[in-house]
Amino acid sequence: MYAPPSFRVKDPEELRAMIAGLRFATMVVNGPEGPVAAHLPMVADATRPQILLGHVARANPIVTLLREAPAALACFVGPGAYVTPAWYASKREHGKVVPTWNYIAVHARGRIEPVDDAGELRAIVAALTDAMEADRPEPWAVEDAPADFLAGMLKAIFGFRLHVTALEGSAKLSQNRPAADHAGVVEGLVASPLETDRLVGALMRKRRQ
Repeated sequence: MYAPPSFRVKDPEELRAMIAGLRFATMVVNGPEGPVAAHLPMVADATRPQILLGHVARANPIVTLLREAPAALACFVGPGAYVTPAWYASKREHGKVVPTWNYIAVHARGRIEPVDDAGELRAIVAALTDAMEADRPEPWAVEDAPADFLAGMLKAIFGFRLHVTALEGSAKLSQNRPAADHAGVVEGLVASPLETDRLVGALMRKRRQ
């Protein structure tokens, strides 16, 4: 990941918190004809934060590669927003400004461990479900589904653990701009009709505090 010092996130705990907040990754592995990707939810193991849990449909062609891959890359990308130079105070001062894109992202690199045991696969599904349902007033649980139905669904998925060996993160949120430019971007984003813009504006405001 390319991340200049002003944007780089180094703290492992902050990186794990970013993953926990994003919870959706693009998993990339190398195949015979080049990189292959799958998009899937992933969460950290509750007792081993260096391990990420996930599953894909067993029919997905990437399963063969995940079984054989010595290494994989999970890319978690958060909300992003276009930043127009019109929001910069410096545009009015000297005009030497260009557009950019603000975003947050984490790359988790590591080794895939396939999970074939039915009990362990169910535990992975439960961990993912519990993480996604945690904030709901009446969270759904795996146990809510009929046992025979759940058994059939489990047979249709491939579960895995990603043993993370390297974490890299970037929070590109106009930290490199003068305070007046930063404030102008926040003002422009939070007033946007796009929800993703407003989310980025809120992130910028939070990290500036």
